[in-house]
Amino acid sequence: MAMTKTSDAHDFLRDLDTWLKGAPTRIEFWGGEPLLYIRKLEILVPELDKRFPDAEFCMVTNGSLLTPEILDFIARYDICITVSHDGPGQYRRGEDPFDDPKRAALLKALWNERKTGERMQFSSVLTPDNSDPALLRRWFVDKLGDESVVTSLEGVVATHDDKALAGPGVWTEEQYRSLKESVASSFETGEALRIPALREKAKSFLQSIMKGTPSSSTGQKCGMDRSDHVAVDLHSNVLTCHNTGANAQHGLGSALQMEEIRLDTSTHWAFRECCSHCPVLQLCGGSCMYLEGDQFAQSCENEYQFGLGVLDGTLRRALGLKLDRIEGDVRRPARRKVISIVAHA
Repeated sequence: MAMTKTSDAHDFLRDLDTWLKGAPTRIEFWGGEPLLYIRKLEILVPELDKRFPDAEFCMVTNGSLLTPEILDFIARYDICITVSHDGPGQYRRGEDPFDDPKRAALLKALWNERKTGERMQFSSVLTPDNSDPALLRRWFVDKLGDESVVTSLEGVVATHDDKALAGPGVWTEEQYRSLKESVASSFETGEALRIPALREKAKSFLQSIMKGTPSSSTGQKCGMDRSDHVAVDLHSNVLTCHNTGANAQHGLGSALQMEEIRLDTSTHWAFRECCSHCPVLQLCGGSCMYLEGDQFAQSCENEYQFGLGVLDGTLRRALGLKLDRIEGDVRRPARRKVISIVAHA
């Protein structure tokens, strides 16, 4: 919603019926930080609720801009809330709203109101120095004083830009070993079963084995390869996904000409050699579909190591066995090796 006016929200609603066919079952509000645009949300949500009374409204927020009025707004329209927060690793992202007593109190109030009916969760990214999902969950339990707090995972850190590729998205071999063991052991202790992202990954993987589900039925991790999913901004621009903008290569065109839209800004996992030979494809879902080159290679490796942890943990929980090794034609993408050449006079 960046670089838009409140009038754009009215224009978006006016044009919506010209391109949206049928009633959506789920409507998600993303940012950046969507609560920066609360005035636009106050226009959009009531009208969308009138038009699509059966749709579920969801929002991903960092929780830093909550107010009592916003809490009332969330409750009035029964918005399902995901608070994106890395627990003890939040310092890598920036300020921690739990460090401010007023913000912490609002987060706790939001949790106490939204937890009934599973209407709220905290979601974290696993990073090299914040890779234990069980410790992450305990951190939130301690902060909220509630053993029932729901924590999930956005996944393992991806290298969407050169900054991440230069540091926070790169793991050492020892950090990978720690990641895999902490994820696997969380299944043994049962902590993983209290974390929706891990529980559902293991469940779907076991079901795929039991049913003999072919990999061809596996969709992309983000779900944006599905024909019934679309990301749009308030100017009715169609985007590759909610993490991109309409500028440069990720603007697919206008929703007002939806018949002309083609998802040609990304690569489905079926067209990547490494994915087609990957033993954890059904746990990973092809990593990020719009990354290429070194950014994809590093993100793919991070997802692969995370997937091995989930695979190992699933085997430990279901069979009491530990993953020893994987044999066969497993092909991994590699980052380019750059050798500096220094000319001497």
